[in-house]
Amino acid sequence: MPSKYPELASDHEITEKLHEMGIDVLEPQTRFEETMADAMREFSSFVLSTGKEKCLDILENDLYNEEGSVGELQGGDDSFSIYRVSFPDEVESTNKKCKNAAAKLLQEFNEYSQQTRRHANTLLTFDNIKQYMLGMCDRRTAEPCSVQYTSLGNLMFILCFGEAAGQVRHIDNMVPNLQICLYMSESCPSTIVYEMDDGEGPPVTDVQSLLDLWNREHNAIPQLIRDILLKHGDVPLTSKWYTKYFSFWKTINLQLLCFGKLYQPVLHQLSLETNPGTTMLAGGNEVHAGPPTNAPRMFAFAVGIPDANGIDGLDAINGNTTYEDDGNDGEVQYSPVLLHIDFCCILFTLLDDHCDTAIPETIEEAKRFLVSILVDLIRDYPMQEYLRQIHESRRGTRDWLEKVLYLVDQNASVDSLVNDAIQSDVIFYSPDVVKMNSKKKRKGRNKAIRSKS
Repeated sequence: MPSKYPELASDHEITEKLHEMGIDVLEPQTRFEETMADAMREFSSFVLSTGKEKCLDILENDLYNEEGSVGELQGGDDSFSIYRVSFPDEVESTNKKCKNAAAKLLQEFNEYSQQTRRHANTLLTFDNIKQYMLGMCDRRTAEPCSVQYTSLGNLMFILCFGEAAGQVRHIDNMVPNLQICLYMSESCPSTIVYEMDDGEGPPVTDVQSLLDLWNREHNAIPQLIRDILLKHGDVPLTSKWYTKYFSFWKTINLQLLCFGKLYQPVLHQLSLETNPGTTMLAGGNEVHAGPPTNAPRMFAFAVGIPDANGIDGLDAINGNTTYEDDGNDGEVQYSPVLLHIDFCCILFTLLDDHCDTAIPETIEEAKRFLVSILVDLIRDYPMQEYLRQIHESRRGTRDWLEKVLYLVDQNASVDSLVNDAIQSDVIFYSPDVVKMNSKKKRKGRNKAIRSKS
């Protein structure tokens, strides 16, 4: 079972702590907001209950369409999936024959509302949902400077028709953008936000702060790990063929700037029960997760995008000079286990590059250290969903992880699998390196055959 973390005693304490972390939880205030909240309550009730069968058919029919707008998020199971339903673009949203699943859900609800004379004069539209979200951004109080969010991206409905186990904690890559969660269903548990424990040092944002954390947690770090990380922290991963597979990281330090907090221990998990219209506004790289639920749940999600002046203001706050515009819509995300698996793949190849200058035992010691950290992270939150998130081209990694998850579930020792990983030239290597290692083996065998003949 996943680890459970301390929770604060009251909603007031939770709200105050979230505010300290720069996260707002805002309820409807104006007449427009209250009217919209009522409409969203009715909409979620229609999708999840009154019109459930028809809405499920819309989602399932679209889910298996390669060009569809419906996908699944981690945290669901065989009984109930967690659906993500992307909003249509501006042109599609005005087309009554639009094939987009979110548009079909909204159309079904509005037709139902008109037939039953509910909200007949205030139809729910994508435009007024966007207007609601941007209005909440204008009310944001946690930002320590005047930052205006002028547009939205990656809009979607997220919904589940029944009990869900919840998600593993993760970070979505969306800095400098804002994460917006607009809760629609009744008594909807909010997104869990994790307050991470900085301990006696700074948060993990680069290789030096990661080494400081590991030094506090593990007392002794292999010197080879320390040397390689300090040497390669800012080296572009495109500069070597054996790290090019992870070029989307750019550098190790840039990846840790966004995702490094995942290595820190959890101090508190923070979640509230919300009413329709309640909106959570959080920074782009907060550690969070969809909560476990025992009832249907629905909300709208979007990325709030600041104007150019807002980005300048955020740079000043965070001590950064510029943000690179890669979309940063939250589609790239990492959990602690998946982050460290990729980290191991990068470091194993860098360690192998030192074979000529390092004693083999020191390389093995360094690899064992890295794998032991991974095993601890797996034990903290063992989840079969990891296997679906590892690409089929990395079968060696996936097969090994599946065996580890099984043994962890059985409370059995994984020592033999740790040894397998340390000795393997497949498990913690990118497909590029696995292919090259395979070629070297074939050349070695052919050379041996020729020498014997």
